[in-house]
Amino acid sequence: MVAAVTTGCLGFGRMGPNRELKFALEKHWRGDIDEEKLLEVAKNVEESAWDLQVDAGIDKIAVGDFCLYDNVLQWAEWLGIIPSRFSHMEQGTGRMFAMARGIDGAEALSMKKWLTSNYHYMVPEVDQSLKSLTPNFTSYFQDINRAISKLGANKATPVVIGPITMARFCSFKCEGNTDLQRFALLDLLIPVYKELLTKLSQTGVTEIQIHEPALVFAESSLSPLFKQAYPSILGSIGNTSINMVSFFEDVGEENYRWLLTLKDIKVITLDFTRGDNLSLVNKYGFPKNVTLGAGIIDGRSIWKIDPRKALPILSELSKLNLTSLRIQASSSLQFAPWSLSCEANLISHTTGPVLAFSEQKLAEIVALGEVARGKPSPLLDGAKKAWTKYQAALSADQTISKRIASLTEADFTRAEVYSVRRKKQLPGLPPLPTTTIGSFPQTKEIRSLRNQLKKNKITKEEYNASIDKQISFMIGIQEALGLDIFVHGEPERTDMVEFFAQQMDGMLFSQNGWVQSFGSRCVRPPIFWNDISRPAAMTTREFEVAQKQTKKPVKGMLTGPVTILNWSFPRVDISRREQAMQIGLAIRKEIADLEKSGCMVIQVDEPALREAMPLRNSQKEEYLKWTVDSFRLATAGAKSETQIHTHMCYCEFADCMEAIDRMDTDVNSIENARSDDATLRAFRDIGYGKGLGPGTYDIHSPVVPPVDFIEKKLKSFLECVEVENLVVNPDCGLKTRAWPETIAAIKNMVEATKIVRANLDIMQN
Repeated sequence: MVAAVTTGCLGFGRMGPNRELKFALEKHWRGDIDEEKLLEVAKNVEESAWDLQVDAGIDKIAVGDFCLYDNVLQWAEWLGIIPSRFSHMEQGTGRMFAMARGIDGAEALSMKKWLTSNYHYMVPEVDQSLKSLTPNFTSYFQDINRAISKLGANKATPVVIGPITMARFCSFKCEGNTDLQRFALLDLLIPVYKELLTKLSQTGVTEIQIHEPALVFAESSLSPLFKQAYPSILGSIGNTSINMVSFFEDVGEENYRWLLTLKDIKVITLDFTRGDNLSLVNKYGFPKNVTLGAGIIDGRSIWKIDPRKALPILSELSKLNLTSLRIQASSSLQFAPWSLSCEANLISHTTGPVLAFSEQKLAEIVALGEVARGKPSPLLDGAKKAWTKYQAALSADQTISKRIASLTEADFTRAEVYSVRRKKQLPGLPPLPTTTIGSFPQTKEIRSLRNQLKKNKITKEEYNASIDKQISFMIGIQEALGLDIFVHGEPERTDMVEFFAQQMDGMLFSQNGWVQSFGSRCVRPPIFWNDISRPAAMTTREFEVAQKQTKKPVKGMLTGPVTILNWSFPRVDISRREQAMQIGLAIRKEIADLEKSGCMVIQVDEPALREAMPLRNSQKEEYLKWTVDSFRLATAGAKSETQIHTHMCYCEFADCMEAIDRMDTDVNSIENARSDDATLRAFRDIGYGKGLGPGTYDIHSPVVPPVDFIEKKLKSFLECVEVENLVVNPDCGLKTRAWPETIAAIKNMVEATKIVRANLDIMQN
C-alpha cells in the first residue's frame, strides 16, 4: 500500500454535454453572436466540467486547458508565434480564428493529427519574420484566476503546453537546418516560460501541469532541447510542484532516465495504457520524493475499467515503495464522450454495463484510488462481474473468424497490375480529369429531412424521394460546372464512418457521444461490440439514382476498413487487426454490389491510415502490414476495369510512403493545400507511378481560391507528377461548406484546369 494516494484529471471535453460550444462557435463565425456571448458559453461549459470533477471527488483538476479551437493553436497565439501573413492583426481570438480558418490573402495554418489520435491540431509556423516573441497571457490568467476562485488554489492545477512540445510541433518556413531553428526558437521561448511559471506560482496554486507529449518521441534531436530548457525554466517557482505529463506512449529509456534526474520535478505522469512505462519504472525504479502520476484509466476509451488489467498494474506499482501515488486517466478525457447519463439505448444494451464515458471515468479514478489506499471498491467488483457477463454474451458464431483465417495471398491482390488495368479504366476522359472528394454541402434542408425521419414525421419512402431530389440537384450542379468525374454528393450521410457503421452488424451508436475532431467539428464514433458484418448493400441505391441522370461516370463512395476502425471505439478483447479484416470483408462485398450496379470508379477513403501508426519503429512495420492488407482485402476483388480511388488527409505520410504504394490504388487523392506540397514531393521521391489527386485548395477555409492560384498549383503539381497520372480535385469533402463558396471554388478549379490543359502538348481532340 502506498503512503499517500491522490486523484487527478489531465483535462476534460470542451464541446459540452450537448455540443454547446460547437453551436456557439458556428454562430460567432456567422456573425450571429459576439465574442462576449461566445466566451460566456465557453465558461459555462468549462465550469460544468469542473463541477463534475468536484462532485466525483477528484483532488487535482486541470484548468487553463480549455480553448475555443485547438490547444496548440491557442498556445501559439498566447506565445506570439505568429506567421508574417497574420502579424498585421491584433492579438486575440480574431487572429487565432484567422490562423485556423484563413482569411482573404492569408492561407490558414496547416493541420495535422495529434500524435496517434483522431484529434487535429493547427501547426504553428515560424518564418523569417519571427525575431522575437510578444506573448500575451491575459486571457489565460483570467481563466486561471477564475478557476482558483471556484475550485481553490490546491485543487486548480494550471496546464502549460511545454516548450519542447511547442518547438517539436512547429513548422519552420525558414531556410536552413530545422534542428538549429528549433534551438533558436527555444532560446526565445525559455525566458517566456520562466516568466509564465513564475507568475503562475505567484497565484498560489500548489501544482502546475507541464504537458510534454514530445517526451514519447524516440527522436535523439529532442534530447538536447529538453536538457536546454529544463530545469532552467523552473528556477522561480518557489514551493509550487511541477507535474511533468506525457501520454499516448511510453517515454523510452533515455527520456525516463533523464526525468529521474530533475530535482525540480515533483510529479511525473506516465501513461500505463499504451507503451511500456511499467517496464521502465520496474527497471530503473522511481524516486521516493516524487509523486507518480499513474495513467491507468484509459482516457481514449469508452470501455469500463477492467480490474483484471488495472489491478495487476496497481500491484506492480505498489512494489516500488512509492511515497506518493496519483491515480488518473492516461490522458485528457477530451477524447471520450461527455457522459453516459443520456444514453438510454446504450445503458440498456448488453454492452451497457461495460461502458464508461468521461463522467463515468471520473468515478473509476476515485474508485481505483480507494483500492490503492487498501479499501474495497464496489465499483471495481461490479466491473469485474460486468465484463464476465458481457464476454459470455458475445456471439459464438465463428463464420467470420474462420473466413479471415482462410485468407490467401490471392485475396489481397488485384487480378492485373496497375500498368495493365489502368488502360482499361474510364476511357474518354480528358487529361487532368476534374472531380471532387465526395460530399457536397449539408444544408439545413438536408439536416431537417434527417431529423424528420428520425422523429417518424416522414416515412422512409418520403425521405428517399427527397434525398433523390437532392442528388438530382447535385448532379445538375456538376454538369453545369463541367466536372469530368461526378459524385452523388452524399446527402443521405451524417458522417463518413457512422453512415456505414449504422448499416453493419456488430456496432452500437450513442445519441450524444460526440468528441471534438478540430474547431467546431465533432464526430460520434461507433462502438464495436461484436463481430462485424454487412447484411445488405449500403450505397447502391443512391449510386443508381445519380448514374441514371448523367453520362459522366459517378464515383461509388465508401470508407475504408482502417478509417472505420480508427475513427470508432474498437473492442478490447480481440486484436485491431482482426476487426480491420472483418470490415475489409464487408467493404469487399459492397464493391462487388456497386460493380453489379454499373459503377466504374469507386473511392475507398482511408484518411486515418497514418494517424494510428505506432510511434516506435519496432512496431510500425506490423501495423502497416495489417492495415494495408485490410485495405487490399476490401479492394482487391474489384474488376480491372473498375478504377479504385482512395483519399488521405492531414497526416505526415513521409514515413509510410512504401506502405501507401503497396495499397495498390489506381488514384490517391491527398490533402495538399495545408502541406505546402510536402506530401506530393514525398510521393515523387519514392517514384510513385500511379494516379494522384493533390488537393488544389483548402476546403476548411471559407476563402474562395482565385483561378490563378489554382493554375499555379496545377503547374507545380506537374513538376512532380506525370500529366497522365494527375487528377484535379479539392483537398477534402465539401460537406461543411456553403453552396455559394462551393460553386465558386469548383468553377475556378475547372477554369484553371482548362487553362493548364490548353498548354499541354498532349492535348486531346
